[in-house]
Amino acid sequence: MWWLQSNNNESLRAFLKERDVGLVTLMRSLLEIADEAAALARGFYEKVDELEVVRKGDATPLTDADTALHELLCERLDALSLGIPILSEESEGAEIVDRLTWPACWVVDPLDGTKEFIEKTDQFTINIALVLDGVSELGLISIPCRKEHWVGIVHNGAAVFAEGDGLTGSVVKTQSRNSKRPLIMLASHRHSPKRVQALVDRLSLHFGDVVRRNAGSAVKFCDVAVGSADVYPRTSACSEWDVAAGDALVRAAGGRVTKFDGEPIKYNQRPSLLAESFIAGGDARVDYAAIFSEQG
Repeated sequence: MWWLQSNNNESLRAFLKERDVGLVTLMRSLLEIADEAAALARGFYEKVDELEVVRKGDATPLTDADTALHELLCERLDALSLGIPILSEESEGAEIVDRLTWPACWVVDPLDGTKEFIEKTDQFTINIALVLDGVSELGLISIPCRKEHWVGIVHNGAAVFAEGDGLTGSVVKTQSRNSKRPLIMLASHRHSPKRVQALVDRLSLHFGDVVRRNAGSAVKFCDVAVGSADVYPRTSACSEWDVAAGDALVRAAGGRVTKFDGEPIKYNQRPSLLAESFIAGGDARVDYAAIFSEQG
């Protein structure tokens, strides 16, 4: 298994060496954190009808589950003693006021898909990414209702781990484009119908039959990473904590994740924390950015 072998990620290797932490130790600790966080999330999910829902300044919903998961993850990640700050969706402004000076940080979405959580769709996740010099090098996506943790470390590999089983996991890899079947494009049912149809139309010019499949939260990245979908383009608004973990996961599994101009995504490098439009593709040989940018 790749996580028991040499760490081929130079940035992560240097980061861990400086802190005298091994890769196996880090992964075991993160999976234990994910176990605890997923169990907490399910506890709230079982009584979601009783939770108070408030609206944040951007009109997105916030529940006690979001807050409790934020507090748990911050406490547990701090306890790893890696000496890096945390950029969470629920961070207070004062906590991240100097974030652009951070060379490394955790980028966390304690509850990705709060709307899915409230609507009881099962498609909500917990996202944790380790960002070094603006690049997401490690991503963990926990799917509490499936009791699965998806982990990717760029240049090493990706895998899915059953909750509570520690480092006993199964390697996952993206799949090459199969021209004998329709191309599967992922989207959310909340995404703009016109925008999504425009993306489908553009892909159809190159691949013929294109099937849109709806999925919620960061589950879409997992579907691309394991090869059950071909591409996940996103032009609707989201934030960096929605993307960072999935970015690392798909790239670690062998795929490609870029902005629509074809450039890699950088995190915590701009005044805005809104993510730029991006494309996560399973077959790294397919330049989806070039396809979408074509005129006509």
